[in-house]
Amino acid sequence: MVINPTKNSKEKALLIDIGGTNIRTCKAYIGDKKLHDPLKKSISCLKDFDSLVKAYLSEDPDVRHLVISVAGPKFNNSITMTNRDFKINEQDILNKLDIDTCEILNDWESIGHSLRLFNNKDINFINDGSSFNNVALMIGPGTGLGAAIVIDDNLVLPTEVGNTNSMLSGLLKCIDIDDPNSFNVVEDLISGKGIERIYSHLASDNKSPEEIIELCRDKDRFAKETIELFIDSMAYFLSELALTYLPGKGIFLAGGLARSLQEFIYSENFMKNFLRNRRSMHVDLLSEIPVGIIQKQMTCLHGNLAFLSDKLRS
Repeated sequence: MVINPTKNSKEKALLIDIGGTNIRTCKAYIGDKKLHDPLKKSISCLKDFDSLVKAYLSEDPDVRHLVISVAGPKFNNSITMTNRDFKINEQDILNKLDIDTCEILNDWESIGHSLRLFNNKDINFINDGSSFNNVALMIGPGTGLGAAIVIDDNLVLPTEVGNTNSMLSGLLKCIDIDDPNSFNVVEDLISGKGIERIYSHLASDNKSPEEIIELCRDKDRFAKETIELFIDSMAYFLSELALTYLPGKGIFLAGGLARSLQEFIYSENFMKNFLRNRRSMHVDLLSEIPVGIIQKQMTCLHGNLAFLSDKLRS
């Protein structure tokens, strides 16, 4: 966290989430859980980011804290977006703006901090399981693929697993797809663009993930097969991560795409692929891991607020 020592802290924050497709903003009071005045804008407004933030602050001078979650890895208090030409630095922001504190977080670091705010009513469970440690895995296919490990509720370790490729050939083999030119890293398969590429491979046509999901609802053959293969590959991928990180507290999917897909996820078939080709001892372990889809929206903004509240309280 970068703090401007010349100012006195107040209790109101501006929260911003810069994703691969949209920018979401809201205001909130430190220590509260309620998000005020939530807005969503197209990522196209990113080119005027400084002006956007200054406009928010000029409208509400009581805002003294800023937390920005960004889709990209954090390095030396800066984040360069994975899928956009955009870089942001905590100190640069503080120098430009009349605020007391500035935080930037990787988007999945932020989502990891949101987990402790949710209860079972906020989660649709694919597998109930039975928690056996304090490690959770947060993951979400969207524009790309994000993931974070959460330990003891407040230690969050964001990952770049979506940009790895060691599991990719096995995942493609799992769904009988041989197309190395379209799939280079894991998020080329486990993401919205993965749905697009599976559909293109099957139907020799191009559709958006939203169109494919809608076609699946209309019983289109290629769309139905696409969604089935995507969910099968996701189940197998989560199984690989489960054995890597042992998230005994649970695996939690977040984001709009995961929520859109849940109507097509059948627990029995999902768990069949989740447990596929595992030794009996690992089947027993994996069967105990809860797997669920978070129903809350704006998880990054909730996580930004939880993170800031904890920081200022300590």
